[in-house]
Amino acid sequence: MIAILFDLEGTLVQSIESNQEAVVDFRVKTREKLVDLGVPSNMLKGETRSILMRNKAIEYVEKNFGYEEAKRFHAEMDKFLKSYELFWANRSKIFSDTIPTLRKLKKLGYKMGLVTSTSRDAANRILSIHRIGSFFDVIVTREDVKRLKPNPEAILLALKKLNEHNFFFVGDSIYDSQATERASGICLIVNRNVSKKLKVKTHYTVSSLTEIPSLIQKLVFLFKFSI
Repeated sequence: MIAILFDLEGTLVQSIESNQEAVVDFRVKTREKLVDLGVPSNMLKGETRSILMRNKAIEYVEKNFGYEEAKRFHAEMDKFLKSYELFWANRSKIFSDTIPTLRKLKKLGYKMGLVTSTSRDAANRILSIHRIGSFFDVIVTREDVKRLKPNPEAILLALKKLNEHNFFFVGDSIYDSQATERASGICLIVNRNVSKKLKVKTHYTVSSLTEIPSLIQKLVFLFKFSI
């Protein structure tokens, strides 16, 4: 059997990444919040991405914080992140190729999962607004794992829930590609901007989600996967 896992923001709906000013502000505020909660600034040195800063901070907290201090850290970070995540979720826009692609894959009988680095509240808000929640057999959010992509933990959890081993992951970033590789899957990266060169090591790249169903069918035949 085989599963198809999807990233959410940037893949199925428009990501905050499209607003560079907002992205920079979020990264700055994330660093400030982590330092304010007791993570040494030198631990975050060299990291500019929010996800990587948070992964490093979690490692530091696990090794150096006591139970109560760690509990406060996670509660404060969750509150901080959700204020941004829900703001972006309410303003999300679905890509025109999302629903037709999900319908086609569902009709073909594939199990589908969603693996996102946002919160469950934000993910549910997006899925509800755009009415795409029913397409997914499992949803894994940042609250279900300790470490985010590029760590493969979330992907492996989704596969466990689906009771599957072979999988395709459809995403839009280098973190999606790295997490997929580490989980021994096949990554399909969506690059809607053909003039933009992706610094991503991936198996396959498409310019639209509508290319995904036929590509997967070809790859299933090629690799002799069982649906």
